[in-house]
Amino acid sequence: MNEEIFKALMSGDVLQLEKAALERLTEDRIASGSLGEEVEEVLTAAGIYWDTLNKEYFSIDVFQAETFKRLAAEYASQDYA
Repeated sequence: MNEEIFKALMSGDVLQLEKAALERLTEDRIASGSLGEEVEEVLTAAGIYWDTLNKEYFSIDVFQAETFKRLAAEYASQDYA
């Protein structure tokens, strides 16, 4: 088992585990050119998508959470009075 994945499992850091898994999927796709239609369908069902610009897999859930967090911080810092 990859040491990074093992540490994430032991610490309960699910986001770190997900990041490591996405990195591995990205490496595999770059190396092989494709993970296959069946795998892509499973990933899509899980909310994992291929970013054609950055050439990497990403989680839509993580992307949305980061976007909402950034927008909340941006709007909270503005004076609406």
